Amino acid sequence: MKTRLESQNHRQERALLPQFVILGICFFILLFAVLLSPPAQDDGPVRLAGIPLPQTCQFRALTGIPCPGCGLTRSLTAAVHGRIGDSFRHHRLGAMTLVYILVQFFHRLGLILLPVFWLRTFGAGKILDRGIIVLAVLFGLNWIATLILL
Repeated sequence: MKTRLESQNHRQERALLPQFVILGICFFILLFAVLLSPPAQDDGPVRLAGIPLPQTCQFRALTGIPCPGCGLTRSLTAAVHGRIGDSFRHHRLGAMTLVYILVQFFHRLGLILLPVFWLRTFGAGKILDRGIIVLAVLFGLNWIATLILL
């Protein structure tokens, strides 16, 4: 039979797993945004080590219309490289998405490195978790606006 301390440690480890997953996702998005070069022209591809990467949106390839995330990679890459105007031209929500990813990254890192941080920021963490729903709604509204303006 497990002792109370072993049971408590197991619960803490289980609670940290989602934090590591979200931290890892944010880390890799930020890493790729830094490693990629923003497009030289408005509709140009992003580049990795000077090599242009192909378009990856299968929805656009099949239907001919952009998906809610079309241009987001270019937008994030431009924003990370300080080209905010280009970021907004590629996707209206790219810079906001980058800010959200950065906030999530540092919040999760704080939760993992300083467990006492968890108790102090629990309410803020819930708001941050709900922020993804707000961002998803904004992506949907942005998509509708994009389709109307086509």
